[in-house]
Amino acid sequence: MISLVYADLYRIFRKKSFRVIVITFMLLSFFSNLVSSVRHEINGASFLDALNNYTTKGYLLLLISIPIFLGVYSDEVSSHSMQCIIGRGLTRKKILWAKLIDCVLITTIVFVIYMGLQALILPSSGVSFSSKQMHAYIAYGLICILKIVGASTFSMMLLFITNAMPVGIIGVIFFTTLSPNLVRLLYSFEIKAVDYSYDMLLFKAMNKLVAGAFAWELIPCVVLYIVGAWLITYLFFRRKEFDF
Repeated sequence: MISLVYADLYRIFRKKSFRVIVITFMLLSFFSNLVSSVRHEINGASFLDALNNYTTKGYLLLLISIPIFLGVYSDEVSSHSMQCIIGRGLTRKKILWAKLIDCVLITTIVFVIYMGLQALILPSSGVSFSSKQMHAYIAYGLICILKIVGASTFSMMLLFITNAMPVGIIGVIFFTTLSPNLVRLLYSFEIKAVDYSYDMLLFKAMNKLVAGAFAWELIPCVVLYIVGAWLITYLFFRRKEFDF
């Protein structure tokens, strides 16, 4: 399984299209946040407000979510290399675990590089963070990672249930951008069930992390939603027939 994870990471980061999209995401996100903060006052607080806005709405996250989803889940399905992996004796459970690990590692690597570069560049742009604001900055990064991993895992579930790649891509679009807006709309009508949705739990967890409190909401996000979606995917994937 470790060799499969390594091979996936090597394959995905070697793709020129993936690197171009990652760089484009970083540039667009950085300048969008900076321009939004300039409208008010260039400081750490205004930049964090802009980052929070784009994090909760998810528009720029979609730009990086789709290539991660395609690289981790789509390429081997569309190229029929999944049959070769299964034919070499790797169990389907290990394959799905490797895919989930791929998604977590790739998303984390991208955001560590992105946020690290921002932290180095921002002081020269007049944006400085206090220790408390830096804590909030790291919290936003963690929520972004969980947002993308969750959206990719939910979409993986749709992909393997329907065996249709367009459905998986639509899932990424929905869970990244449309779902947060739908949750806010339902919440405005005082529908309390949305309090237990993935997006609302992430939103509450982010507020607690920014305040320096323990975010217990992250536990159901990982255990119930991400691992739960993985288990449902496995139930369908283990029965899936491939043409060799």
